[in-house]
Amino acid sequence: MSDTTVSTVNSEVGFSKIVEKHLDKYFAMHKDGDIPPGVYHRVVLEVERALFNVALKYSNGNHLKAAKVLGINRNTLRKKMANLKNGHEISQQ
Repeated sequence: MSDTTVSTVNSEVGFSKIVEKHLDKYFAMHKDGDIPPGVYHRVVLEVERALFNVALKYSNGNHLKAAKVLGINRNTLRKKMANLKNGHEISQQ
């Protein structure tokens, strides 16, 4: 998928708006201002988990095809999936 295609899809679907809506709800649940630390990393973990699951689903479990669709190396995909499976946070690179 080219950068132009990704941009078009983003503007049509409004993915960032969907995420923003869910984040608004999350922050609203903590009206007293006692928001747990680490929101950024939690969101990244959740989005990566969903992204990997969907990419694998649509590539029929083929890691090489899923990695290609995601634009990452197959070994990177496997490493990140292993980290998610083992409950580790994603490396902060």
